[in-house]
Amino acid sequence: MNTIGYIPAIIEIPKEEQDKFDTLIKQYRIKYIRTSQEIVNLVLTNNQKFLNQIKSKQVSKCIFELREIVWQEYLLDEVNFNAILMRDLHKILETPKEILEILLNKNITNKKGNELIESIKEICGEYAGRVFPYIYRLSLSNTQSRRSRAGKSFEAIIYKIYESLGYEYDSQSKVGRKTFDSLGLGKKVDSILPNVQCYAERRNKTIIGTMKTSLRERWQEVAEEIERTKIPEIHLLTADESIPKSKAKEMANHNIIVVTYDWVANSESLKPMKNIISFEKYLFEEIPNILKFWNENK
Repeated sequence: MNTIGYIPAIIEIPKEEQDKFDTLIKQYRIKYIRTSQEIVNLVLTNNQKFLNQIKSKQVSKCIFELREIVWQEYLLDEVNFNAILMRDLHKILETPKEILEILLNKNITNKKGNELIESIKEICGEYAGRVFPYIYRLSLSNTQSRRSRAGKSFEAIIYKIYESLGYEYDSQSKVGRKTFDSLGLGKKVDSILPNVQCYAERRNKTIIGTMKTSLRERWQEVAEEIERTKIPEIHLLTADESIPKSKAKEMANHNIIVVTYDWVANSESLKPMKNIISFEKYLFEEIPNILKFWNENK
């Protein structure tokens, strides 16, 4: 391996480097990719129109546009994260370091001008191909992170809207998982309005919320949570624009109130369904009615 002409060919990351690489990915992800809450706060700070949309009760449009902008910001962070990680790979892991050093010694020595440029192009292609097992593992990590991030961004947007409207709420991320566990609530419940104390006192006068960017079959997990905890109903906030009427009826049978975009809730097929409501109705009718009860019964 010390011969200049020999370039290691690897089809998988050496076992002794796998854990180290996974740790490196986590460390760099934390360092170079902003949290959902950080991005949402920044976007709202730099775009007054979203706060105006919230105040003027155009929340469906606000949520839809915010999700897209927040997602694009995340992808930009991911590009930067990928570039820095791959740049530093040879500094930390022995195999990429060895490959790069051989390529540099083989292609750069005593070359100038166009010949040097062509050699650099060759090095970039050769290096990327040789360290592809690392790139593949990074891609798998990114795919998993994207799935998680989509949900976290949606939650961050909803919580920021609560705060913008002055609504009190408790979330698992805010008060801790143990607090929810002590009330018999599992991880499927994301938030309680106005707070966990009110839930403990009179659960049917609180709003129990869960959030899912896509329903698919995952709404059944929410139905199971209702059955297990015996809560009266749950508000399922979603960014899913495809909700079949048959699925809406099934969710109604399980006391699931679906909160979605105005144009989805008021579509021809779903408008007659009482358990499908818009973000506008949820934020400006249902939540204020619950908060009014507690304000009058302090």
